[in-house]
Amino acid sequence: MAAVVALAASLTLCPAATPADPRLVILTETGLARDGFPVLSPHPDPERVTQVLTRGMSGKLLSLYRYEQEYLRRETGAAPEPGYLLLSNQRGGFPRFGFFLEGQDKRQAGFVDLHKTSRLTGRFGSMDQIFPHELAHIIVRQLAGGPHAGGSNQMHAIGVRTDPGQAFQEGFAEHLQVMAVEDPEADPETRALAADDDLRSRADLLGQTYGRELAARWAVAGPMRMGFLFWFGGTEQAWRYFAVKANAFAHQVPIPEALLVVGDPYPAYLLANTIPGDLSSPPRPVRVMLATEGVISTLFYRWAVDPALRERYREDAFYGRFGAAKSGVTPMENVYLKMFHALYRTHPKTAEEFIQGYESTFPDETGLVESLVAGVLLGQSRSPAPALWLANRDFQTGTSLFDQYRSLPRTHTFDLNAATHTDLAGVPGMTRQLAESILRNGPYADVADLGRVAGMPPGMIDRFLAMAREMERRGGESGSSDPELGLGTILWSYLRRALIILAAAAGIGAALYRRLRPVPWWRALLNGAAASLLTLALAWITTGTGPLFAWSSATILFGLPPAAWQAAVRRRPGYAGLILLAWGAAAVPATLLAYPWF
Repeated sequence: MAAVVALAASLTLCPAATPADPRLVILTETGLARDGFPVLSPHPDPERVTQVLTRGMSGKLLSLYRYEQEYLRRETGAAPEPGYLLLSNQRGGFPRFGFFLEGQDKRQAGFVDLHKTSRLTGRFGSMDQIFPHELAHIIVRQLAGGPHAGGSNQMHAIGVRTDPGQAFQEGFAEHLQVMAVEDPEADPETRALAADDDLRSRADLLGQTYGRELAARWAVAGPMRMGFLFWFGGTEQAWRYFAVKANAFAHQVPIPEALLVVGDPYPAYLLANTIPGDLSSPPRPVRVMLATEGVISTLFYRWAVDPALRERYREDAFYGRFGAAKSGVTPMENVYLKMFHALYRTHPKTAEEFIQGYESTFPDETGLVESLVAGVLLGQSRSPAPALWLANRDFQTGTSLFDQYRSLPRTHTFDLNAATHTDLAGVPGMTRQLAESILRNGPYADVADLGRVAGMPPGMIDRFLAMAREMERRGGESGSSDPELGLGTILWSYLRRALIILAAAAGIGAALYRRLRPVPWWRALLNGAAASLLTLALAWITTGTGPLFAWSSATILFGLPPAAWQAAVRRRPGYAGLILLAWGAAAVPATLLAYPWF
């Protein structure tokens, strides 16, 4: 108990702490730097943010953070710190380390960096969910050390199969977002998200529409890909709750045969890594699951709410490590304190290492853990296999899912023992039958072990060996020679494509307009551009609407006023109909180019 009092005093005496709740300190930027670290100052008006983030799951995690800080003090001698939140001008959310708080040296302290205009509550991805997500990153880093470099060079997202290290780091953090929505003390608007069936249905519909577009035979500039920047961010945040709770990412996404036999497997890659699987579909391979953060998020969510693990308390001395008394630890705190201890004792870098480390730390809980893990993995067993990373220069993906048109191409890297049909489809000369045989005969001890696959051509083994050498040339990790995320370049790829489509649609639309209604070419081009611009804008921005809506909107908006004038004022109903027909024809090319067909 004395340790608890001392810890509370150390936090309360911190000059930057808010008197109302010493667990959280809100910071603001000064624009200065010292020794390469930012100089920050206490926020002048922290109350609004503090009131939200000291309740619900954010508040509970801040209390757990105090326990963790006391644990580290006893283990390492490091001075305990409160939770720090910087409200900055930087978009996104980030866990960061090291700063100066006016004159105080905080170079060893962690802090969460969120944009100062972030919404506090009531929306998936609002601050009361992202703050605990980023604070969880800090906790894992402090207890288990930094992530190890994996083999994937793709930027993560909830459904992307990256590598076990990335999936562990992100999946552990993302499960706190589910906990934040479901916390009984969360803001009422945030709690209401869990029962928002309309939002869930819309997210699922957008995902299904995106999948159909990728599988379409004609999709020059489909609305789901051209409008990806408008719909995916919010939809992914909804999937971080609904799809994670359902364990949908543990199921395969059905890939049409046509996408696996074409020369470019990138649409198949996007389909497999963007949307959740169908709950009626077969399970993904175990090693794919363990490299997918959506599955790892489900694992830790179920771990955190499992009644048996919550109620399995340890001896009194265990809680004394955290400056706590067993009688004062809630069941939820109990499950996380055990996680924290296992993280520090075993320093896991992957979910598999965490499971093994937890079971070795608490062997009497092995049965409970194995039952829980088996449920998440849909009954599949975890068999050990080496990671055999390959770099396929013949298969280029975009830098992040937002790079739908590969403005920043990356060489695709994948683990042979966690490969999918999509990975193998990118290997030159690969057939569907050979890919199925390779997947069926795994795991492999090394790349040369592919020689035991029946029907494997010698030339194909040489290709795999060359991909292994390419990965070694890259240092065996992440592909440092690949480009970094460049938002401007990605945005320009959308704009360039939009301008090309607009020019083509406007030119053809002008010719069709002029054929029906003879006018000077300059006027026909203006009308063709206007009809095309509105049709394309409606298609790409209002995702989820159909071609009839976009076409008819352009036709009515531009054609109805002059047609009505001709019919009502000039008494020329026939000519009025011709005007409507001409505008409808002008909007046809854009409609055909902007939507997927057959």
